[in-house]
Amino acid sequence: MLRDGGTAHLRPIRPDDADRLREFHSRLSPETIYYRFFAPYPTLSDRDVARFTQVDYEDRVAIVATVADDIIGVVRYDKVAEGEAEVAFTIRDDHQARGLGSVLLEHLAAAARERGMRRFVAEVLPTNVRMITVFREAGYEPHTSMEEGYLLMEFAIEPTEHSRAVMESREHRAEARSIERLLAPASVAVVGASGRPDSVGETLLRNLVESGFTGPVYAVNPRATGPIRGVPTVPDLSAIPGGV
Repeated sequence: MLRDGGTAHLRPIRPDDADRLREFHSRLSPETIYYRFFAPYPTLSDRDVARFTQVDYEDRVAIVATVADDIIGVVRYDKVAEGEAEVAFTIRDDHQARGLGSVLLEHLAAAARERGMRRFVAEVLPTNVRMITVFREAGYEPHTSMEEGYLLMEFAIEPTEHSRAVMESREHRAEARSIERLLAPASVAVVGASGRPDSVGETLLRNLVESGFTGPVYAVNPRATGPIRGVPTVPDLSAIPGGV
């Protein structure tokens, strides 16, 4: 569950994600690509794709976030020393600012701890404020030093009281947003609305109308020949003008 109340599916990356990863990369902005690779990188080579999608799930682990089977985010770590791994993540531009980076980082850290990792390091361009913010929003307290043209961020991944509180607060906010449209809707469609007295479809529609709801209401019934309780009818959801 994400910051805006939407959802994504998180899972380990697989070799059969090769085409999905190419498509994901093709939809990144030049700026996002530059922040990830420190250079223009318009396309991924076959060697890149193989390296990114074929991991051993031990010293190299990667997790993808998907929506409708499209990859919208990737996070990975590569072991660089005993108990230490380098972490990097990329979020598709049209899904940034949804809290996805923090969620991916949280799950990757859990996988890393199970495999004996105690610390993450990350190389970040100083202008990549969004990535720096993600580490802090996830509840980590990175030690930052300036290297040759980039920031080296190092932080322990063992949960702390602060990081647990940050995680719980993030989950609570996401849960609240996820039901916001249900509790404060702008418009409502009643699928299966009926004019038959005391049926489920009629009762729902009647209660909605009599409750004083002021937004648009649509009765969805392919067999209706006219309005039901004064509510306009449509044969299916696709016939509704505007969103629901």
